[in-house]
Amino acid sequence: MKKLASLLLSLAFAIAVAGCGGSQGSPADYPKDFKVVAGDSAVLISWTAEPEVQYWLFYGPGANITTSNWATSNGRAVVGATSPYTLTGLTNGSTYSFTINGRKDGGPGGPGAPTQVIVPQIAGGNWIVGTPLGTGRLNGVTAGVATAGYANIAVGAGGTIYTSLNGAATTTPTNPAAPADLNAVQYSGSGIVAVGNGGTILYSTNGTDWTAQASGTTADLYGIGSVSVGGFIAVGKAGTVLNGAAGTAWIPGTSGTTADLYAATFGVDRYVAVGAGGTIITTNDGLNWTAQNSGTTAALRSIAYGAVSSTSSGTTVITNTYVAVGAGGTVLTSNDTLSWTARGPLGTGDLMAVVYGGQFIAVGKSGAIFTSPDGITWTSRTSNTTQDLTAIARTRLGYTAVGEAGTNLSTF
Repeated sequence: MKKLASLLLSLAFAIAVAGCGGSQGSPADYPKDFKVVAGDSAVLISWTAEPEVQYWLFYGPGANITTSNWATSNGRAVVGATSPYTLTGLTNGSTYSFTINGRKDGGPGGPGAPTQVIVPQIAGGNWIVGTPLGTGRLNGVTAGVATAGYANIAVGAGGTIYTSLNGAATTTPTNPAAPADLNAVQYSGSGIVAVGNGGTILYSTNGTDWTAQASGTTADLYGIGSVSVGGFIAVGKAGTVLNGAAGTAWIPGTSGTTADLYAATFGVDRYVAVGAGGTIITTNDGLNWTAQNSGTTAALRSIAYGAVSSTSSGTTVITNTYVAVGAGGTVLTSNDTLSWTARGPLGTGDLMAVVYGGQFIAVGKSGAIFTSPDGITWTSRTSNTTQDLTAIARTRLGYTAVGEAGTNLSTF
């Protein structure tokens, strides 16, 4: 009886949502340019909105979701959806379908748009070269939800900052610290931080308005990583380490090294920084660091953490994995940040950056790109550029990489 009652309620709600009843308002036509683009465990949905029309988006598993069957097909409705709309958390390799309708003044829903069927796929295999962002070297890139919307941000030589909000054309915000080079940028829940030469630290909440912060150092800052509580770790020349709880107040740490540090990350209550001469330092508190034996003297340029998921005998296993990359195609992995294993090398060119977003992707000299599900087995990818790639970030739909001469690539 409970199942029957639940089914009847779902049916009643579906009928109401689909606009099959009367109302003082009126139905509206569906947008003729309704479009769904598949990404990596996500989709981007867009359309041209008409004035005074409220849009309801319907989606669910399978290939046949409509405005009338979504409730009985394990689907969902997004009331008052606005374009562009990003839906994340989907399962790669699974089929989903989408439709949309509109209404005015609280009236019934109009006809649904023709159902669109997509299958999200893991990104990284196919790369698209975008229009260059200026002509200078881009050193850092990040993406995340800012107060003004979803922001993709790249920074680089001369203090340049390029920001795209919600997929719109890229703008060039003013940098109060220019012309000091910006070497890295990172998003976290508390905002966006860019770091650069001469101890430069910039902070923003929207990706377009930036304020200079007191770093307490004049050392060049080469890397910036986010931590789980919304803060940041900045690293740089001669072992410089700074902790920024919210990106606006910075406290120096004791790194225990004079080696240049190029990058930092956080995972499972462990901070890790890497740098020149194979330097790896770790800490639990972000303040007092301990040197670890990396087993290499190659400069380590980047570090990433991933909770790698695998299935064995029907059981899902999560493996905490740290991957460091660097000069001469060097790749190191660790499960605890204390013991490191050499993998590769991946070619002979320097690897400049690595990120995890469902898989590890490393980029480097001459347009080199490699992907790996676990940090151990790697596949070379065609980037469609020979420019050096210096940084990479996970985006809503996939990944974006940047580099020399304003080069920027995307995959989804």
